[in-house]
Amino acid sequence: MDQAQLLNLINQLLSADNATRKAAEAEYELLIQQNGVWVMCGLSEICANTEAATVMQMGLVLLKKLFGSKSDCFEKADAQTQGVVKGLLLQMLGKASLGSQRGLAAACVSALVVKMHSMNQEWAELWQAVFQILDNADSTSQLKAICCEIIATTGPSMATYFGNNIARIASGIGNCLMDASVEVRKSAFDAIFNVAICKPVPELAQLVPLMLQVIQDSLNASNWDDAEQLTAKLADGVSHSAVLFAGHTGALLQGLLGVASTPSVAPGARHMAIETMVSYCESEPKTVRKVPNFSTAFLQLLFEYTLNPTLPDDWDNKGVNVEEDDLDDENDDTVGSSAIDRLASALGGRKLENLAQQLFVENIRSPDWKRRNAALLLITYISEGMAPVLEKHFDEIVRMVLPALQDEVKYVRATALECITQMSTDFAPKMQETMAQIIVSSVMVCIRDDVPAVATRAARCLDAFFDQFEEDEDDENHNAAYLKEIEQYIEGLCAALVSLLKQTTHQFVRVDCLGALSSIISTCKHLLKPYVNHLVPVFQEVLAMPESPDTVMMKCKAIECTTLLACGVGREAFGPYAQDMCNYLRDLLEHLTRGDKNDDMRLRYVLRGWTCMTDCLREAVVPYMQVVLPVLISMMNVECDMEVENAEVGDDDDENENENTEKDVATMRVVVPGVGVRRIKVHTGLIEEKDLAASVVSAILTYIGKYLGPHLHQIAESAVHLVSFQSDSSIRESGALIIDGVLDVYEQADRAQLAATVMPPLLNQFAEEDELDASSALSVVISRCIDYAPTLVSPETVTAISEKVLGVLQRAMDNRAESLQAQAEENDEDELDRLKEEEEEADTLIRDTCSLLDKMLERAGSIFAPVFITMFVPILEKMLQEGEKDVMVTRGIALLCGLVEYTPDHISGFIPTIVQNVLTFARSRKDADLLQSAFFLMNLLLQYFSKNASPLAQEFVPQACAIFTNYMSVRHKDDYEYATCNAISMAVSLLSLFHQILPPQEAAQTLHTVISALPASGDDVEACRLHERLLMMVVQGHPLLANASEQSKEIVMRLKTAGEGMLNESTRTQLSYM
Repeated sequence: MDQAQLLNLINQLLSADNATRKAAEAEYELLIQQNGVWVMCGLSEICANTEAATVMQMGLVLLKKLFGSKSDCFEKADAQTQGVVKGLLLQMLGKASLGSQRGLAAACVSALVVKMHSMNQEWAELWQAVFQILDNADSTSQLKAICCEIIATTGPSMATYFGNNIARIASGIGNCLMDASVEVRKSAFDAIFNVAICKPVPELAQLVPLMLQVIQDSLNASNWDDAEQLTAKLADGVSHSAVLFAGHTGALLQGLLGVASTPSVAPGARHMAIETMVSYCESEPKTVRKVPNFSTAFLQLLFEYTLNPTLPDDWDNKGVNVEEDDLDDENDDTVGSSAIDRLASALGGRKLENLAQQLFVENIRSPDWKRRNAALLLITYISEGMAPVLEKHFDEIVRMVLPALQDEVKYVRATALECITQMSTDFAPKMQETMAQIIVSSVMVCIRDDVPAVATRAARCLDAFFDQFEEDEDDENHNAAYLKEIEQYIEGLCAALVSLLKQTTHQFVRVDCLGALSSIISTCKHLLKPYVNHLVPVFQEVLAMPESPDTVMMKCKAIECTTLLACGVGREAFGPYAQDMCNYLRDLLEHLTRGDKNDDMRLRYVLRGWTCMTDCLREAVVPYMQVVLPVLISMMNVECDMEVENAEVGDDDDENENENTEKDVATMRVVVPGVGVRRIKVHTGLIEEKDLAASVVSAILTYIGKYLGPHLHQIAESAVHLVSFQSDSSIRESGALIIDGVLDVYEQADRAQLAATVMPPLLNQFAEEDELDASSALSVVISRCIDYAPTLVSPETVTAISEKVLGVLQRAMDNRAESLQAQAEENDEDELDRLKEEEEEADTLIRDTCSLLDKMLERAGSIFAPVFITMFVPILEKMLQEGEKDVMVTRGIALLCGLVEYTPDHISGFIPTIVQNVLTFARSRKDADLLQSAFFLMNLLLQYFSKNASPLAQEFVPQACAIFTNYMSVRHKDDYEYATCNAISMAVSLLSLFHQILPPQEAAQTLHTVISALPASGDDVEACRLHERLLMMVVQGHPLLANASEQSKEIVMRLKTAGEGMLNESTRTQLSYM
């Protein structure tokens, strides 16, 4: 093939005829395989010489692909050929800069620059030309623009090269910023940000005032389009290279604030200025909070933006979830509301609290409905970000909002309902627990509002309010008290919602009514028993509606309502409808999983429905599992983890290339400084379904795991893969929970085998896990594996396992130390809140890891103890430092308890250190949890000394007794009940084993203190132990009680008053004979 034939082939690739084009594509691919180097040279020559724009465009596209990371044509060429190609591209570059192919030409050349960089080659001729053009202020705008585009495109990949030449780059880009062409200025902005994205560059930071002046010049000249485009570039730069503006924060923000607050500036430019300020607040909140008066001035401006809401003519008959295309982002109120939300979340509440409170109070009762509306919008949008500081006022705020539910203006009523809806989430569960009656009764009235848009918001408000109720699994009285508050409203709520559901002609209102009913049912559960026969027919009527796009969401909500009602009221109450509902779910599941209907939203509601039906019917649903479980297992096994690949240089325009061809796939671009851009593809739809399937399987295992024998092996296999799924931590968490559930229902032999299989992947993921919930679940199931198969911790594996656990613990300790250090140096209260959250997360991970260590000591102590003392004692010493917080000292003492209790034969040399630590902290600290652990450890040490003679016992016993006496001389609150129980238990052990070390009078006084505190309570396990031990002292005639029959009688009498759970069976039996 010669040059003319290659040109003809390019023209065929451009053909409108599909057959011609397909044939040309096949011929081109074959040609590349046969002689890619020749094709590269031919394309370079064509691009350099052609006058046809379409031919150049196609040639550049093909050429850029040959320079990409997946092609090796340039590497294969000899030095002479490479030189020819570079020369032709330089020739092409000068010509292309003048035409419409400038961007593509820059991308093509940039691809070759990065290719050469990866080959450790430098394109000296190109850079010499680039710098000459940029250094000359009189260079043409087109050449300046294409040079800036090359720098911008190659910036992330060539940080070192640009760092070495930064002075010339900064000077040249400065010239470009002063060019009259907005295209040159925009390209200069891109170049600055893409070079600065890799690391701070002071030389580029010096250009920030010039960049701001460039925008101001456009505004002064009323060039609104230019100003908007340049400000958009600035917003991108703020998002990705915020550190560049560190020395110019005040000027940047005040300048943008001036733009956004000038009514004469076009809306697009004003809105882009707001976007830039919000982006900077999100990127550098700590820096922004230090700019005097900016935060409050910005909030004041955004509030004013919301004073003139733009409302469509058909507002009355529109639902809340309107199509995205219907939202006009050009409206000030939309921009202002969104920015208030982001501003509050970024900066926190302390800087904004006073102004927000002032704006709300001054406007909520204004005679101008727009101001009342704006006051409600303000609370709605600051609520989430400022919840920590608003929480102390939320009762007062709610009481000021509620009257607006009856406002004469429908828009205000609607906004008030949205405000209560948002607060129901942000102040849950406190708002539900303290204000249920006043809120429910007020919102109920709005269900009957004549305006559909208001009525539907009332239903959504009830949905949110009931949905956010948090059930306390440990406190049934708490749950009962809350339900008693709202029980009187249940019948009226259900009747009002069903009435509206039947009467309205608007589908969006019906969907929201069903949503409210589902949340009420989910929260009130058994209280709905009297209404089952009234509600189920309503839901069945919806489910029987003809299939259409308008009814799909209604049916989904009806499935949710029916199945939640089933598990809420139980098998007996729901029994008449159970079989019909199970059959409906089965048939619909088979229908949805047949063919290509997997993306039907009903699938998710059906699967969640099976969770509820399993909870309701338990083993009665087992026959249906033959249909349900294969679908769930298949969904769990779908390969849909994130895909990471190199983003080809210059391919910025294909950022969302997959959105048109693949549904529910998100593509992101991530800059790796000095390496380049990585493209990450995430299958969002498949991931959501995988997550749902995993959570449903986990729940079904909990309810009927022992009946799923034929499926357990497949479920376990799937779960092992889930724990290493990187795209979603909740899937990893569910994987761990599923393995835990399978372990629960397996027989012992199968448990050990499964534990051995899953331990390596669990440990590998635990070592890398950075999400707290997943890490906690992994640590629990690893502990269970060790519990069921202690031989997993063997001489051959103990070091490898310990290294992984040590890595997790060390990382958590380091993160905590960094947070504490930052807190000590921080004066910004909002930043302190964030740092404290980091500390709490690290504390939780340390707690979980210490629990795992304790399990290893318990189940494999003889093997693990020597490794523990070698590897973990340095961390233990950090936990037990004198100035450490109580919570960390408690963790350390708990680990010492494990050493003494489970590995007494390996710690003789460590005993003096343990004794010193426990005595020091028991004397100096007041924390209840710490003292409980300390007394438990002292108890263990007494038992250790009884079996391992040591002179330390002579010193330890009197000191432990003195600590007990001092502790019991003080009246403690109820939260010390566990500590007191352990203190008494320690004293009983001391008297039982070492009373002879104490002076007789002190021993007698200690016994009197113990008897006076009987029966012990709080820690059930420890109470049982101490009561049994004390009773044995009586029965066996302990020397302390030999001549104290009255004391023995009192002990027996007091023990007989012990509450349920405070006596074990043998103690209770013994007492029955006394």
